[in-house]
Amino acid sequence: MTFEQIRAIVTGRMTQWAGIPADAIDYPNPLQGPFNPAGKPIWARLADVPGLSSATETGIGPCVRRTGIIMIQLFVPSYKGTLAITKAADTLVQHFEFYSDPTGPFECYAASASTIGDDGHGWYQVNVSFPYRAY
Repeated sequence: MTFEQIRAIVTGRMTQWAGIPADAIDYPNPLQGPFNPAGKPIWARLADVPGLSSATETGIGPCVRRTGIIMIQLFVPSYKGTLAITKAADTLVQHFEFYSDPTGPFECYAASASTIGDDGHGWYQVNVSFPYRAY
Protein backbone atom coordinates (compact mmCIF):
# COMPACT_ATOMS: atom_id res chain seq x y z
CA MET A 1 0.00 0.00 0.00
CA THR A 2 1.33 3.44 -0.89
CA PHE A 3 1.55 6.48 1.36
CA GLU A 4 -1.13 8.13 -0.79
CA GLN A 5 -3.49 5.19 -0.34
CA ILE A 6 -2.96 5.35 3.42
CA ARG A 7 -3.57 9.11 3.42
CA ALA A 8 -6.81 8.62 1.47
CA ILE A 9 -8.06 5.95 3.89
CA VAL A 10 -7.21 7.98 7.00
CA THR A 11 -8.72 11.21 5.63
CA GLY A 12 -11.77 9.39 4.31
CA ARG A 13 -12.41 7.72 7.65
CA MET A 14 -12.03 11.05 9.45
CA THR A 15 -14.59 12.72 7.17
CA GLN A 16 -17.09 10.02 8.20
CA TRP A 17 -16.73 10.84 11.92
CA ALA A 18 -19.79 12.67 13.24
CA GLY A 19 -18.44 13.42 16.73
CA ILE A 20 -18.06 17.15 16.05
CA PRO A 21 -19.17 19.43 13.17
CA ALA A 22 -17.32 18.70 9.90
CA ASP A 23 -16.16 22.32 9.58
CA ALA A 24 -14.42 22.05 12.97
CA ILE A 25 -11.75 19.62 11.72
CA ASP A 26 -8.34 20.86 10.61
CA TYR A 27 -6.89 18.57 7.92
CA PRO A 28 -3.21 18.61 6.92
CA ASN A 29 -2.29 21.42 4.51
CA PRO A 30 -5.87 22.31 3.47
CA LEU A 31 -6.48 23.79 0.01
CA GLN A 32 -8.67 26.59 1.40
CA GLY A 33 -5.82 27.98 3.52
CA PRO A 34 -5.13 28.07 7.25
CA PHE A 35 -7.77 26.70 9.61
CA ASN A 36 -9.29 29.24 12.01
CA PRO A 37 -10.74 27.77 15.22
CA ALA A 38 -11.99 31.12 16.56
CA GLY A 39 -15.47 30.88 18.04
CA LYS A 40 -15.66 27.08 17.86
CA PRO A 41 -16.74 25.30 21.06
CA ILE A 42 -14.69 22.24 20.02
CA TRP A 43 -12.36 21.43 17.15
CA ALA A 44 -9.91 18.75 16.03
CA ARG A 45 -6.67 18.49 14.08
CA LEU A 46 -5.79 15.34 12.11
CA ALA A 47 -2.27 14.05 11.55
CA ASP A 48 -1.00 10.81 10.02
CA VAL A 49 2.48 10.04 11.31
CA PRO A 50 4.14 7.32 9.19
CA GLY A 51 6.29 4.84 11.05
CA LEU A 52 8.74 2.14 10.06
CA SER A 53 8.22 0.02 6.96
CA SER A 54 9.46 -3.53 6.53
CA ALA A 55 9.54 -6.17 3.82
CA THR A 56 7.84 -9.16 5.41
CA GLU A 57 7.98 -11.44 2.35
CA THR A 58 10.25 -11.66 -0.67
CA GLY A 59 8.67 -14.59 -2.60
CA ILE A 60 7.49 -13.45 -6.04
CA GLY A 61 8.16 -9.87 -4.99
CA PRO A 62 8.54 -7.94 -1.76
CA CYS A 63 5.48 -7.43 0.43
CA VAL A 64 5.98 -4.14 2.27
CA ARG A 65 4.26 -3.58 5.58
CA ARG A 66 3.86 0.05 6.60
CA THR A 67 3.09 1.24 10.10
CA GLY A 68 2.12 4.57 11.56
CA ILE A 69 -0.01 6.45 14.02
CA ILE A 70 -3.16 8.41 13.38
CA MET A 71 -3.05 11.35 15.80
CA ILE A 72 -6.15 13.43 16.43
CA GLN A 73 -5.74 16.47 18.62
CA LEU A 74 -8.97 17.67 20.26
CA PHE A 75 -9.40 21.21 21.59
CA VAL A 76 -12.01 23.00 23.70
CA PRO A 77 -11.73 26.49 25.20
CA SER A 78 -9.71 26.52 28.42
CA TYR A 79 -11.65 26.70 31.69
CA LYS A 80 -14.94 25.59 30.10
CA GLY A 81 -14.92 21.99 31.36
CA THR A 82 -13.91 18.66 29.86
CA LEU A 83 -17.25 16.94 29.16
CA ALA A 84 -17.37 17.84 25.44
CA ILE A 85 -13.79 16.81 24.77
CA THR A 86 -14.20 13.52 26.67
CA LYS A 87 -17.36 12.65 24.74
CA ALA A 88 -15.62 13.50 21.46
CA ALA A 89 -12.66 11.29 22.40
CA ASP A 90 -15.03 8.42 23.18
CA THR A 91 -16.75 8.72 19.79
CA LEU A 92 -13.33 8.81 18.08
CA VAL A 93 -12.36 5.58 19.82
CA GLN A 94 -15.60 3.94 18.67
CA HIS A 95 -14.98 5.19 15.13
CA PHE A 96 -11.29 4.30 14.65
CA GLU A 97 -10.36 1.58 17.16
CA PHE A 98 -9.92 -1.79 15.39
CA TYR A 99 -11.16 -0.33 12.09
CA SER A 100 -10.26 -2.37 9.00
CA ASP A 101 -10.65 -0.76 5.60
CA PRO A 102 -12.64 -2.92 3.16
CA THR A 103 -10.75 -1.60 0.09
CA GLY A 104 -7.32 -2.68 1.22
CA PRO A 105 -5.29 -4.30 3.96
CA PHE A 106 -5.35 -1.44 6.48
CA GLU A 107 -5.97 -2.03 10.20
CA CYS A 108 -6.15 0.25 13.23
CA TYR A 109 -5.39 -0.96 16.73
CA ALA A 110 -6.16 0.07 20.33
CA ALA A 111 -6.48 3.78 21.05
CA SER A 112 -4.42 5.79 23.52
CA ALA A 113 -5.32 9.19 24.92
CA SER A 114 -3.02 11.85 26.36
CA THR A 115 -4.25 14.88 28.25
CA ILE A 116 -2.08 17.85 27.35
CA GLY A 117 -4.19 20.40 29.23
CA ASP A 118 -4.00 24.13 28.58
CA ASP A 119 -1.86 24.76 25.50
CA GLY A 120 -1.04 28.35 26.42
CA HIS A 121 -3.22 29.76 23.62
CA GLY A 122 -6.62 29.47 25.33
CA TRP A 123 -7.33 25.85 24.40
CA TYR A 124 -7.50 22.69 26.50
CA GLN A 125 -6.05 19.77 24.52
CA VAL A 126 -6.45 15.99 24.51
CA ASN A 127 -4.65 13.82 21.93
CA VAL A 128 -6.10 10.50 20.80
CA SER A 129 -3.83 8.20 18.80
CA PHE A 130 -4.36 4.97 16.90
CA PRO A 131 -1.50 2.81 15.66
CA TYR A 132 -2.09 1.25 12.25
CA ARG A 133 -0.61 -1.29 9.88
CA ALA A 134 -1.00 -1.46 6.09
CA TYR A 135 0.26 -4.00 3.57
